[in-house]
Amino acid sequence: MSTWSARIDSNARVKYIGIVDAIETDIKNRILKPGDRLPAQRQMADALSVDLTTVTRAINEAARRGLVETQRGNGCFIAQTTFSHYNSSQLIEGKTLDLSMNNPPIPNELNLEKSIAEAISELSLSGISASHHLCYQETAGHPDDRLAGQQWLSPKLTGLNSDQLLISSGAHSALFCLLSYLKRKGAKTIAAPEFSYPGLRAMADQLQLDVIGISMDEQGIIPEQFQLQCVKQSIDVLYVIPNIDNPTTATLSVKRRESLAALADQFNVTIIEDDPYYHFLDEKLPSLYNLARHRTWHVATISKCLSPSLRVAYIASPNINDALGLTEEMRISHLMAPPLMTAVVSHWITHHKINEITQAIKVENIIRQSLAKSIFQQSDVWSHPASPHLWLKLPHGYKALDFAEQASRIGVSIVPSTAFVMSRSHSQAVRISLGASSDFESLKQGLTLLSDLYRPGLIHSKTIV
Repeated sequence: MSTWSARIDSNARVKYIGIVDAIETDIKNRILKPGDRLPAQRQMADALSVDLTTVTRAINEAARRGLVETQRGNGCFIAQTTFSHYNSSQLIEGKTLDLSMNNPPIPNELNLEKSIAEAISELSLSGISASHHLCYQETAGHPDDRLAGQQWLSPKLTGLNSDQLLISSGAHSALFCLLSYLKRKGAKTIAAPEFSYPGLRAMADQLQLDVIGISMDEQGIIPEQFQLQCVKQSIDVLYVIPNIDNPTTATLSVKRRESLAALADQFNVTIIEDDPYYHFLDEKLPSLYNLARHRTWHVATISKCLSPSLRVAYIASPNINDALGLTEEMRISHLMAPPLMTAVVSHWITHHKINEITQAIKVENIIRQSLAKSIFQQSDVWSHPASPHLWLKLPHGYKALDFAEQASRIGVSIVPSTAFVMSRSHSQAVRISLGASSDFESLKQGLTLLSDLYRPGLIHSKTIV
């Protein structure tokens, strides 16, 4: 067992990545071998003349890549699986394939950067005053941009008044401001599907709101279970992604939507309808906003159907007074949505470019889902034909954390169900995102590796000694 001479790869953009890259290179070159012990973190920091936190970040990143294993009280060692990791002909230079981030795919024929540049150029020639998109804006959004948002949302939100529509810097910011506003109005408890957007849990913890997980199946949240919780305790807010749920891909039926709207009326529950995937549906289902407008907030981001680089989301409020109240929360939080990006989106809406881009991404989602279906033939998969992700249910005895860790060791990054759980759940699953990989062949390789890993007997829980 040898001890590594710590160094920093000079090509790295930041020091901690340079340390990780140096470890990775020395493993590939067989300078470091499985079981070799790394120097103590403080020794490495002194030898490299860097802060201890830099070394700690490097070791955490190396562990995430599957390069090292830490043993409490004994130190950090090169992982036993590293050579098989780098000898795999199915991996590309041992680099991790990221199937964890839920980005929309970029079709080969869609040059989004060029489209953005063209939109900005067209705006500069349109005669629109520069104050529209180069200066500070009203927190709620410029009136012209809110009218464009109303136009985009009109197929699913009938009779929407643009005065009730606000523009936020992304859905995450919108949700935080909304929860903060509802807490100020007296909300204490949020109900959500047992697996849901992780940011919701983090925001609730920050705002000291309770979150109750409601049982769900392949069709989404179960209304009868929601009713039981409403009888059992006071529920103030129901959060739901009605179409192509993240992470489970469930889409609520019309019957379930009507049941949830009726129960919200019966128990006086405010609804937050987070709906980024509506434009990927073939069958246009009624929104909860249309079914229970007087108590529903509708959030629609363009991050999932266009690009997360465009920080634009629309919030439809139940009434004018609530719109004004939420505007105050947004002013404190992020002042305004980015005016230039909002102007680009508005330009695409008014010139119908947004539909062209959305449909191209939808087609790419369908192609990738078809690929995944051909690979996970015998697996328990929840999916939607146009979803950018799938929900892989694990066999009895499998642990989602163990599966995700083993996947990381063979070079594929996915998200375990524990990241999405709102309260206790015995179900074990992982979310696999199909859009982040720009290389179709790499996506195929990664999905094949996961399918092989899914075979019974290959995944074992950690041994604790």
